[in-house]
Amino acid sequence: MKKNISVLLTGAHGFIGLHTEEALRTGGYSVRDFAGDVRSRSDWEANISGGEVVVHLAGIRTETEADFAVNTQGTENLFVTAVKTGRLPAKVVLGSSQAVYLGLQPPFSEDQTPSPTTIYGKSKFFAERAAREVGKRMGIPVVILRCSTVLGAGIREESGMSGPLAQWVRAGFAGKPIRVNRDGMQRRDYVHVDDVAAANVLAAERLPEGIFNVGGQRRVRLLTLAGWVKQATGGRSVIKIAGGKASAADPREMLSDINKLCGYGWKPRRTAKEAVAEYVMGVRSEEYGEGRIGGEGLGSRV
Repeated sequence: MKKNISVLLTGAHGFIGLHTEEALRTGGYSVRDFAGDVRSRSDWEANISGGEVVVHLAGIRTETEADFAVNTQGTENLFVTAVKTGRLPAKVVLGSSQAVYLGLQPPFSEDQTPSPTTIYGKSKFFAERAAREVGKRMGIPVVILRCSTVLGAGIREESGMSGPLAQWVRAGFAGKPIRVNRDGMQRRDYVHVDDVAAANVLAAERLPEGIFNVGGQRRVRLLTLAGWVKQATGGRSVIKIAGGKASAADPREMLSDINKLCGYGWKPRRTAKEAVAEYVMGVRSEEYGEGRIGGEGLGSRV
């Protein structure tokens, strides 16, 4: 795909969106930020122009009905508006989540049939389904990227995307105990936000329609992650095991098979440890989070 094509980016002021916009512009793309709220069809009508690539990253994670309003309905609004106005995108890149796999056994592959167990996971899966159904009917290529837990500079705690990281960093700077749920042996294939941004650019440029996992390949225990936070925040804290029971949102193992995406030249180049260090550095430099960028965002704003 030619790099002079226009890209409409939703969630541009969110955590992943901000990094993705920078990567797109660095790659020579013309980028327009979605202005407004993806829950509003009139806002979609004011933004969508047709013939462009829509990189749809706007979303929230609250584990409430609000997730459906933003993640599912927001995606449906994109396609309903495109069909209604006749301004069809050249391609849609949809940011999704590893959460759609919860309830299945890892490693997760794209050909598994999801049956998500959390509200957030369901909202993302229903968004995927709507995108694929309308895309197929209208001839709009849809690329779905199912991202593992994304780490890096700029996550905001209230976005729901940071997990325990923000609390741990606050505790670390204060010299208070860093509390790890359950036994801390849970493992996650964290992925650096820079690698997710690179995957979004690749999807806009030349990935064929379909579903692709985006993960960090290496699993990291929560205890290890907590240790990195302790080190990066000065080493005064102690790590305490809080105990507790497993939940649908907190399985023992999370790992996505990323071979399909790697077949197109992508691979994770940054580490989870680097992502933690960069997040901590950002919190320190901005007075523990004042004015940090957000989660995925509802449009061009958070």
